[in-house]
Amino acid sequence: MSFGADEEILQDFLVEAGEILEQLSEQLVELESRPDDADLLNAIFRGFHTVKGGAGFLQLNELVECCHIAENVFDILRKGERRVDSELMDVVLEALDAVNSMFSEVRERSPITAATPELLAALARLAEPQSADEAVAAPVAQVVEAPEAPAESGDITDNEFEQLLDSLNAVKAQAEAPAAVVAPADDATASDEITDAEFESLLDQLHGKGQFAVDALPATPAAPATPDAPKAAGDSSDITDEEFEALLDQLHGKGNFAVEALESAIASVPAPATPAAAAAGSDLITDHEFESLLDELHGKGKFSEVGTANVANGANASVASTPTKAAAPKPVAKAPEPKAETPAPAAAAAPAAARAPAAPPPEKPASEAETTVRVDTARLDEIMNMVGELVLVRNRLVRLGANSADEAMSKAVSNLDVVTADLQTAVMKTRMQPIKKVFGRFPRLVRDLARQLKKEINLELVGEETDLDKNLVEALADPLVHLVRNAVDHGIESPEEREASGKARGGKVVLAAEQEGDHILLSISDDGKGMDPNVLRAIAVKRGVMDKDAADRLSDTECYNLIFAPGFSTKTEISDVSGRGVGMDVVKTKISQLNGSINIYSAKGQGSKIVIKVPLTLAIMPTLMVMLGNQAFAFPLVNVNEIFHLDLSTTNVVDGQEVVIVRDKALPLFYLKRWLVSSAAHEEQREGHVVILSVGTQRIGFVVDQLVGQEEVVIKPLGKMLQGTPGMSGATITGDGRIALILDVPSMLKRYATRRI
Repeated sequence: MSFGADEEILQDFLVEAGEILEQLSEQLVELESRPDDADLLNAIFRGFHTVKGGAGFLQLNELVECCHIAENVFDILRKGERRVDSELMDVVLEALDAVNSMFSEVRERSPITAATPELLAALARLAEPQSADEAVAAPVAQVVEAPEAPAESGDITDNEFEQLLDSLNAVKAQAEAPAAVVAPADDATASDEITDAEFESLLDQLHGKGQFAVDALPATPAAPATPDAPKAAGDSSDITDEEFEALLDQLHGKGNFAVEALESAIASVPAPATPAAAAAGSDLITDHEFESLLDELHGKGKFSEVGTANVANGANASVASTPTKAAAPKPVAKAPEPKAETPAPAAAAAPAAARAPAAPPPEKPASEAETTVRVDTARLDEIMNMVGELVLVRNRLVRLGANSADEAMSKAVSNLDVVTADLQTAVMKTRMQPIKKVFGRFPRLVRDLARQLKKEINLELVGEETDLDKNLVEALADPLVHLVRNAVDHGIESPEEREASGKARGGKVVLAAEQEGDHILLSISDDGKGMDPNVLRAIAVKRGVMDKDAADRLSDTECYNLIFAPGFSTKTEISDVSGRGVGMDVVKTKISQLNGSINIYSAKGQGSKIVIKVPLTLAIMPTLMVMLGNQAFAFPLVNVNEIFHLDLSTTNVVDGQEVVIVRDKALPLFYLKRWLVSSAAHEEQREGHVVILSVGTQRIGFVVDQLVGQEEVVIKPLGKMLQGTPGMSGATITGDGRIALILDVPSMLKRYATRRI
């Protein structure tokens, strides 16, 4: 294979095929629960077919081979010649994994690793119709390939096709005359008969082009040129009744045509017109007779009026211009190879009319045809950065306008404020993606884990259309995978355990998303065994996370949060699914990096629920601005619970830690100025503003000098010299032009909380 193709074409393939492969993963899992869904089978078939076509154009032969055999499997399923079962789905999903792996290698421009011969052989076996033994052992699946709009389609069904054969036999029986030698001059009548090429065209119309090749027809010897041969007309390229029956036998197998259908067809076919019947003493069928049969099968008016007129005109012309039409079959007899390219000129009107029985759907107006444009995310990031700068300028002007006595100036600034806010919202929406992009991978994940762990689990997805910043969608993927795996492995019991406890054999895992203000709430809940606080306390002591006295003082909620401790796991055995105690620690760290929070709720024997709260976007953040001396700092507003003024002489000290009593609950109190301003380490404060922040499930208070107010800021990364500074997540420019540092409260606590100040 070669990546020498046009880069733009390759990029288009990567985008389109990537979307299709994501959909295939969801559709395949859905197919297991709806194996008879014709639309779903067709969609999967088209998905593999489209990926195969694009890969073939780029000469990605390894990808083409795997997709082609998978496509054949679903073609067999569409025809009802095999049933969807767990074994088939395991092989197909393994094939999809192989396709995804090859697709990733194409994206990385690395050599493609072809699918294993064992996988291709297993796929090829499933691409064959179900054997007789399999058919006896299991009920035959329904034929699922049904046209979406049969009333408007010109397709002919199998039953109708069989009736067509029976009707042809009836016409033959009624039209037979005493055997007589057809004179060469009577070749005018033969020109009304349908040729191989014309019949091929009609079959293309009825069943789709390419299924019936001309070479599939029984070989017909070329007509001898001598006029004394009595079978000159019959040995031409015209198809006979026997050949037509042989074709149907090849398509459907012998013996599929019921006697009842034959009798009804003979009774329903009208007697042919006398001139045509007298002339057609052979086994050949004329255009008029064939059209009559189709009218019987489909009803008058099925085919377009134009096509009917063309057939009639062709028949009239055959009688009026005998010399012209008598010579028509000769090129076909001389050169049988290009049959489809040299049909009789006048008789060709029939298949031409049959090709267009249904009018094509009207083309969409240009305004509707193109409604989307693909844009590189780098451009969106650039626009977002410019909007961020505009927000900073807006903040500056709002501050200046508030101090201005000019009413017109104040109105202009207010209008600018509104327009900038709308522009900011619109640009943020361009970066939004539905959370479904992440949720879509979980049906497959849960399905595979359930089979591996021998559990029965139903996954329910709620709020898939909730929009989230593209960067957040990608960042949340791994944490959610850990949480869902945890729910399946730790939460849901085995079917036997669930039955013993009075529950249904099948467990349920619910993955939900909803928007709450400028944040997104994600929840992962299950109806499993829940968590036992006493067991968690014992494990914490056993693993050395804390001593027994500290563990006994923990509340139930604090016990639940122990699962986020590094190395903590309730599993006694390590498996490839869980047991190492690193998953939940990674989850909490990642959520903290996203300025989010995570909480756990559980009830023993009833299940657990984990709730994640993250901002809609990472680019622009609402903050609470505070002052420490002359320096501005910003708390992420998501962490702020409440603010109040406090007489610091009323605080207490417990175990060396200063605390403040808020609604009968003691909260740790820290002096932010003593942490961040070295010259203020020994200053005494008599009063100050206290900002209560939520950090995980804990609440703490920070004493600050001055409150500035709420402000939306654009996060700027710290320079190289300041990168990695504990407690600092970035910087921004305030409305009055000063630089403010954005505080990262969790990391700041890790760095400073050991100081008992």
